[in-house]
Amino acid sequence: MIQSANLEAQTAPKKSKGRLSWLVTLVFRLLLLGVGGSLAIILGIVFASFYPSASANKPLLLKVIDSWGKGIPVIARNASSTSTPDTANPLLQLTTEQKQQAQTELTKLQEQQQTLQDAVTTLETQLGISSPKETLEARLQSLSQQIQAGVTPNTDAAVANVSTNQTTSSSESVLSTDKLKVTLPSDALFELDNSILRPEAGLLLDKIIADLRDYPSTTIRIAAYTDGTKEAADNRELSFRRAKALEQYLANALGNEYRWLVVGYGETLPLVANDNPANQQRNRRIEIAVVD
Repeated sequence: MIQSANLEAQTAPKKSKGRLSWLVTLVFRLLLLGVGGSLAIILGIVFASFYPSASANKPLLLKVIDSWGKGIPVIARNASSTSTPDTANPLLQLTTEQKQQAQTELTKLQEQQQTLQDAVTTLETQLGISSPKETLEARLQSLSQQIQAGVTPNTDAAVANVSTNQTTSSSESVLSTDKLKVTLPSDALFELDNSILRPEAGLLLDKIIADLRDYPSTTIRIAAYTDGTKEAADNRELSFRRAKALEQYLANALGNEYRWLVVGYGETLPLVANDNPANQQRNRRIEIAVVD
């Protein structure tokens, strides 16, 4: 009994010494891990100071520290998936040649628009309409309605000239049986002293073509008139060439079922006296009529 007691007394210190040794080893390892991690962080900060990264994103450690301070959880994401372009709609990059070409096209469109506006203004003057504040589309629509209604230019100024009034009356009496007649200013269809149709003339002629389709297999008379500023022979030739140009345009659109009567009256049968530019412009006209 005495020996067993002595054995227990000898083994007890050994067990306590083993536990103490294990605890010291654990503490030493934790200290070593902490010191090593701290050194790694310090070295990383120093390295980042001398060799900064090209990426503008914060390091993960700083994000964690900021999140702890704000109480917001941090979720690491791929930088490529979260990056957004500086502008939602980047401007189209054009070369110098492309810019010049675009500017040329823009200038051409502006010139065509101005030409069309001038032609519409001329036609409105011919028909006695004034609507400069309306849009170009609205003005064209108004002109189309006037043309479809068969409105002819106002001839009040012709009262001042007896001979002019007589020729106008005789012309109207001859054409009184027309099923459809449309009068257009030549300046809206042709350049001055030219028989080539303007590019924008199709806007007016196409509306007339739509009306002429309602009279199939009929005879269409095209009469062209000029002012009296040139020789009579030259005026007759110019008016005939203009009437022929209109015949070709309308015939190409309507087909072969129509018959055509083309007349160039020149300076004869004026609406008003050719004594000022405004009257001369009124006398330069085109008449398109369905005869039978």
